[in-house]
Amino acid sequence: MAENSQTSALKKAAAKPAKAGATDARAEAKKPATKKAPPAAVEKASEQRTTENETAIVKLISDEQRYRMIAEAAYFRAESRQFKSDPVRDWIEAEREIETLLDESE
Repeated sequence: MAENSQTSALKKAAAKPAKAGATDARAEAKKPATKKAPPAAVEKASEQRTTENETAIVKLISDEQRYRMIAEAAYFRAESRQFKSDPVRDWIEAEREIETLLDESE
């Protein structure tokens, strides 16, 4: 019977709340939850929103604005060559330059 009273005393001690400052082994065993990767549907929706935003940025530049940008770039190319270069070549190079700039902004 002595063992039974010791066993019951241990059970009672285990059932009592822990003292302040003492830690519960079960609380320490719990680890914070790790972030899970978002489902594919969420990633796809996120990509679609990004694409829509980028499209909106591109649409902000009208054809007239693009034309003016190319004309200005062609002018500065010609000016840097003291207007002794082929104007068609300057225009084509300016078009490529502006297209590259606009593609990078997407």
